[in-house]
Amino acid sequence: MRHRLASSLLAALLAIGIVAGPASAADPTIADIAVANGNFTTLVAALSCTGLVPAVADPAASLTVFAPTDAAFKRLGLTKSNVCSLPKLALTNILLYHVAPGELLASEVLASRRIKMLNGGWTFPRVIWRAPRINLYARIVATDIRASNGVIHVINAVLLPIGVR
Repeated sequence: MRHRLASSLLAALLAIGIVAGPASAADPTIADIAVANGNFTTLVAALSCTGLVPAVADPAASLTVFAPTDAAFKRLGLTKSNVCSLPKLALTNILLYHVAPGELLASEVLASRRIKMLNGGWTFPRVIWRAPRINLYARIVATDIRASNGVIHVINAVLLPIGVR
């Protein structure tokens, strides 16, 4: 009972991004974490309406997700209620621009000059004024949230691939 309570507490802390640690098969997937965390409702809605939930729920996958918060989407006027009104192809392109193949921890992200994303585009990590960023404008606000199928880095802006504005 005590072990189960400790495991449940750790899983809850991982899910809300307070603690990051090594992943195991019992850990939640990227999708589980996004759904459990109340800061990603717009992201979850966007993943749902584009049919991408299975990709981030696949326990066999190995992904790095730069997850924009609800506040990031709101700066673009998007909420869980209206995000699916965007054209599906454009929204899919935007979402895939937030996902890299493989598991890249924060140290690997920041050691990279560029990262190839699943939409085929590139992102450019940099540290600017001691703040880690992606594409200059998206600040990485939480890192290394481990999941059974990869890692999540929380960002404060929605990444927009070239040609999508």
